[in-house]
Amino acid sequence: MPKKLVEISGISVLNFPNILSVNDEEGKLYEYNLETNTLEHSYKFGKDGDYEDIAVKDDEVYVLKSNGTIYQITNFRTDPEVEEYDTFLNKKADTEGLFFDTTGNRLLVACKEELEIDKADKNVIYEFDLETKTLDKTPAFTIEKDHFKFNDKKHDFAPSGLAIHPKTNTLFVISTVGKLMIEMSLEGNILNKCSLDYPKFTQPEGIFFTENGDLYISNEGRKGKGNILKFDYLN
Repeated sequence: MPKKLVEISGISVLNFPNILSVNDEEGKLYEYNLETNTLEHSYKFGKDGDYEDIAVKDDEVYVLKSNGTIYQITNFRTDPEVEEYDTFLNKKADTEGLFFDTTGNRLLVACKEELEIDKADKNVIYEFDLETKTLDKTPAFTIEKDHFKFNDKKHDFAPSGLAIHPKTNTLFVISTVGKLMIEMSLEGNILNKCSLDYPKFTQPEGIFFTENGDLYISNEGRKGKGNILKFDYLN
């Protein structure tokens, strides 16, 4: 990825092969073409800040900040109009993952850390209703951490990105902490676990699927370049 996206922290399909991304320092949207490997445009929507993920719904773009604030951006290409929605979450929750669920007309918000109201042995994913623009205090998904024994090693887990697979209708959650990806049913059961403990996964932060089921994962660059990795869907 180009230098401006060394700290790429979230990705979402715009009009494939074009995607939108954010980094975790600037209030900008970056439009990137995956076929030509070029950064085509950038769009300013706000002040610099800790922006963690992005979701696209039709002509609306939603951006998640680490303190739980959600930004709704319309007309982002020409004259951005920004609505800011505060939630009951805060910096302690360290919100990292955002995904637009078409079937529920909702945003899924994944927390990297637990709040005091939650047990210390689980992570939670909340839902933001796009009709009422409110975040439900009852978690949509709960991830019990005692599941994370992989290859006879215990792994920590703290969600950094999430997406629902269009073919299997299951939820995939990635974690930089512990370098893991899990697959869950929409009823909340963990179905599969996959290690991301490989050199190219420097810091997995963003995830999306294309309509045909291909998987894309973005990684912050740390001391090198950021990247986006593609995995073909095999049915």
